[in-house]
Amino acid sequence: MTTTTGLRLGVIGAGTIAEFHVAAARRTGGQAQVVAVCDVRAEAAEKLAAEAGALAFTDHRAMIDAGGLDAVVITVPHALHTPITLDAAAAGLHVLLEKPIATTREDAVRMIEACRAAGVVFAVGHVLRFVPTLRAAASYLASGELGRVVVASERRTADYADPARPRWFLDPGMAGGGIVLNVGTHSIDKLQMLVGSPIVEVTGHTAAPADGSVETEAVALARHADGTRSTMSVTGTGLPFTDEAEVVCGEGAIRISRGEGVWSFRRGVATQVAAPEPGEMATAFAAQLADFARACAENGTPEVTPEYALSVLDVALAVYESSRQGSSITVKGQL
Repeated sequence: MTTTTGLRLGVIGAGTIAEFHVAAARRTGGQAQVVAVCDVRAEAAEKLAAEAGALAFTDHRAMIDAGGLDAVVITVPHALHTPITLDAAAAGLHVLLEKPIATTREDAVRMIEACRAAGVVFAVGHVLRFVPTLRAAASYLASGELGRVVVASERRTADYADPARPRWFLDPGMAGGGIVLNVGTHSIDKLQMLVGSPIVEVTGHTAAPADGSVETEAVALARHADGTRSTMSVTGTGLPFTDEAEVVCGEGAIRISRGEGVWSFRRGVATQVAAPEPGEMATAFAAQLADFARACAENGTPEVTPEYALSVLDVALAVYESSRQGSSITVKGQL
């Protein structure tokens, strides 16, 4: 095991996202070091642990009981977020939890209250907050250069039938839902980030394939607290990959896309605000982990608080409720 004067991390869950976190730790300049990896699949735990120079475990409680940790990064199926977070908080460990924070509001509140009572930092991995081009877009909009935001739209596609996707994503009990909780929470976060105002009401619709157990399609019209309207479309069936947002303001508009970066359109003139950078997601994961390490060192507040993550979950749950009822739903408020 490699020793470090920085944050000693245990990674719980050894899937693809965990690999991003392990790589991110290497880029923090000693702020964080992965010293343990846990997964119920022994082979996966051992493989990722070997890459990190860490110890491998198949039970998170055994990993916690072994000591030598300051914090955990939790990257397990959604329904397991709560029990593992509660175990970590009880042991006095800081927590960086992958999004969505939980599958139910009640579980999210339990985790928030437990971490608060234990005096540990609790951050949630809404990693888009750390993507350079999105940060540039949000800063540009906040500057007022194009005037007040009028309307915004966000569109993402993902192949939900991809055989490489973990099977638990298609298990409603373990995943808590389908594309809305898995992909749509990114879209909700992005819209709130770009508009600069929380979503307070949604009218949504979801659809699942005839033989499917979770929804693969969703559309929603949202009203933000400042009156701005936005739309979200996430689809998981057949379409080519798309990750694009457009924000129309009083004096122009911007378009943000994964491949083209951020462009401003004003009075017939197109200007590139930020170019796409190679390895943006790796950069974002490293920045997210550095922010978490800073918050832990200072016993301070992470950039993405659990209360904010709860606001994203509340919107997602409101989309589901709106689809069931066929009417607009007011989003629950903060704690």
